Amino acid sequence: MPPGPEDNLPAERFRSTIALLSITTVAGVGLGYPLTGLITEGFGYHGSFWFGALVSAAALVSAALVVPRSRHLACRRFDVVGAVLFGAVLAGLLLVLSKGGSWGWTSPALLGLLAASLACLAVWIVYELRIGPPLVDLRKLRNRVVLTADVIGLAAGIGMYLLLSLVTRLAQAPVGAGHGFGASVVVTGLILLPFSVGSLLAGRAVPLVAGRLSWRLTLPLSCGVVLVSMLLFALSRSGLWELFLVTGVAGVGVGCVFALVPGLIVNSVAAQEVGSAMGFNQVLRYVGFSTEAR
Repeated sequence: MPPGPEDNLPAERFRSTIALLSITTVAGVGLGYPLTGLITEGFGYHGSFWFGALVSAAALVSAALVVPRSRHLACRRFDVVGAVLFGAVLAGLLLVLSKGGSWGWTSPALLGLLAASLACLAVWIVYELRIGPPLVDLRKLRNRVVLTADVIGLAAGIGMYLLLSLVTRLAQAPVGAGHGFGASVVVTGLILLPFSVGSLLAGRAVPLVAGRLSWRLTLPLSCGVVLVSMLLFALSRSGLWELFLVTGVAGVGVGCVFALVPGLIVNSVAAQEVGSAMGFNQVLRYVGFSTEAR
């Protein structure tokens, strides 16, 4: 049997580590808002964006210096054409969602951009099915588990940011509006801290729960927790403390979901396809984030 993807970890820790990496993305949302809120109050919005750029650059350099090469996977040609086409598709579709209100949903420019984006998507799909090795092996979507994980990643991204954006808007809305709390940027960021805490706690608890229940039961239960947080927000938002409760419950649910999804993918694809499959799932998750934000 060829070696697995556990080059730097024992096999028994591989799945839990992949799940933890998935959780850190979610946890960073709750931690990032208070920090950028402080920076915004001191240096303005431009300062927070520059801070994000510096953090991203530091992460890129750290990954290049620290992450070792695989000892068993051969180097493969990077699909540059596929990456450019996929980037054009995402940029075009997100621009359509972003500019629909200002350009007009039936404007020729918007419809032309939408048509061009869909055409690029069709070309990208055909290209990825013919080239080897592809940027994304779309044939893996025939696997019901992988397809389920990708659909969940997209839907969870939309639902997660839909709830968080509504919470932050409600917190910052003027008291005189009749429904807001007039919270500052920093206080609004602090409301999202329970989201990070709940996500991290959920990531630690999922292996214990999944050990007693199958993923077929654990995953719907996790989605149910997210639904409960949305119901809480819909029914109970008369006090600022209730927003803290809502984000905490949402963090537990979302944390469970994103801790389970990587395990589904890892167990359903070959070792050499784990990176591509996980990367595509992450992209779909961020597409969900970006779609809601617009």
